[in-house]
Amino acid sequence: MDRALLNELKARQIAFLEARLVSEAAARDFRERLPAGFAALLATPLGELVDAGAIGRALEALAAEEPLRRAVRPAAAAALAALVEAARAERRSAKELLPEGARDKLDRILEQPKIVPERLVREVLESAALDAVMRDVLYDTLMEFSEKVNPFFAEWGLPALLKRVAPFGLGGVGKTMGAMRGEFERRLEPEIRRFLQGFSRTAMRQVHDLLVAKGDTPEFVGLRKQVATWVLEQEICALVGQLDAKSSTIAEELGADIAAQLLRDRPVRARTSEAIAAFVAAHAREPLGDALGRLGIAPELDVGALADALWPVVRSMCATGPVRAWLASVVDEFFDGLPDGLEPSA
Repeated sequence: MDRALLNELKARQIAFLEARLVSEAAARDFRERLPAGFAALLATPLGELVDAGAIGRALEALAAEEPLRRAVRPAAAAALAALVEAARAERRSAKELLPEGARDKLDRILEQPKIVPERLVREVLESAALDAVMRDVLYDTLMEFSEKVNPFFAEWGLPALLKRVAPFGLGGVGKTMGAMRGEFERRLEPEIRRFLQGFSRTAMRQVHDLLVAKGDTPEFVGLRKQVATWVLEQEICALVGQLDAKSSTIAEELGADIAAQLLRDRPVRARTSEAIAAFVAAHAREPLGDALGRLGIAPELDVGALADALWPVVRSMCATGPVRAWLASVVDEFFDGLPDGLEPSA
């Protein structure tokens, strides 16, 4: 067999492979053989499939600023934007999306003692914002109480007595009483506010102590469940309805920033790599399916549906110039390794 014939066979082999790998026959083969291939994958030892060191290096590569800027952040922002858009269009209530039995599990979580951290309660109640609110509430309460119970100015007190004494009008006395009341209130207001500067914080600490002491009583457990019930009964679109375009953009940017920072953070990457390496080392000889089972994962897939989803990607990759060039190089390597004047073996 001379070299010209070998070159002709080589060209035909390359053309056949290029056409065959993107044909309908290839699509059928892919669908028929993927289940067995998936089963073989699950039977392969984990150590042959996962290189913990390579995964660590991949995380390091993703953490570089250029991939973060051009890939990770845009991908995170796009994913969050899609979720928000889907939520805006979702008219069902949150509870309709829960699986069977989920509400009972949620209630059991809400029944757990100390579910709300004491430090969180303290941070919220001792904040400057709530302190200002408490001062305003207490001020209005004290002023209203003063108006209703002060015997000099309340409707049932001295004014009522004077009206009985002078049923045809108080004359100058009434004006004097009004002036006295104005002066009293003018002096009372700063005194109350000075008093509340310290007392409001004392009141908030008392609220904190009561919440901590009674946080696990049936009444407060019922309150937690009531809040959860209210949230679950709302339409998904209503829960995100207050998120306008500007807020959505900020949320998308925040999500992208957090995703990028998690990859950028060296301790997080180190712990992730160490956890992967430890798991692979402990189960390297186990089949992938058994290793996944240790994590509670039992991959039962509709492999036919998976094949339908993957085939367009596989076909497109096989049709690309680089893959076709690689196939041609493999065929070239085979035929170029054959000697000139090759004869059939006996």
